Amino acid sequence: MRNIALLIEYDGTAYGGWQRQKNSNTVQEVIEKILSRLLQEEVKITGSGRTDAGVHARGQVANFKTGCSWEPGKLVYALNGNLPEDIAVRDAAEVPHDFDSRFSAIARHYSYKIISRKSPLIRTSAAFFPHELSVGKMNEAATALVGKKSFKAFTSHAAEIEKFVCDVFRAEWREEEPASGRDGEPEINSGGGSSPVPRFPVSPILSFSIEANRFLHGMVRAIVGTMVDVGRGKISDEDFRRIVGSEDRTRASMSAPAKGLCLEEVRYGIEIWKRVG
Repeated sequence: MRNIALLIEYDGTAYGGWQRQKNSNTVQEVIEKILSRLLQEEVKITGSGRTDAGVHARGQVANFKTGCSWEPGKLVYALNGNLPEDIAVRDAAEVPHDFDSRFSAIARHYSYKIISRKSPLIRTSAAFFPHELSVGKMNEAATALVGKKSFKAFTSHAAEIEKFVCDVFRAEWREEEPASGRDGEPEINSGGGSSPVPRFPVSPILSFSIEANRFLHGMVRAIVGTMVDVGRGKISDEDFRRIVGSEDRTRASMSAPAKGLCLEEVRYGIEIWKRVG
């Protein structure tokens, strides 16, 4: 039997999450059905981690065992020709037999995006918070997340989790300019006239990046929701640090919406991908 790993990108808007469920269409189920049909054998795939309903992925990793002889490139081509437009396979590779996309991972990287104005074009990939947020305050608070510690204060499934300790390698906020350009900059004149057409004012996208060895259920969204309150001035840096150490979910803020969250990358101790673009 061969062990094949897939690098998967998806828009999670229309799905009940990654993991197969009885009463909801999921990304895992869609891919398994198409793989089973293409390879003419029952295929069960294992994902690097669960993403909730509405959460996206740019770097989800899954693996499956198969007796097929297809080359990875052919598999990518065939899958993308059959998958719906909101799911794509970026790469495929044969990996060692003991490779497990979940348990072999050494780090996971998530991002969360916030927009401060209503935006129809990015409504499914960024959460709308109509507040002025201090990136400086949020970054100062983010330093309290780095390191090996309990994140019980940021998970709502505490009763189901035996270990709450995660090792966070980095956590930071930054501003991203939307594709439409910077506030006040003139549009390049494409009509041949002498006067440039000014752009409409735009708002920067705030992007939070966090990388750790593992994450608890709902952890990133709970952290973001709490840090938004830091950025608004409702929670001080000192209070945020107390919340981190409290191991009490009731002291943290409401979770941020799922649509702003994206699984960006999963890292392993071996090099897997060659064709990623």
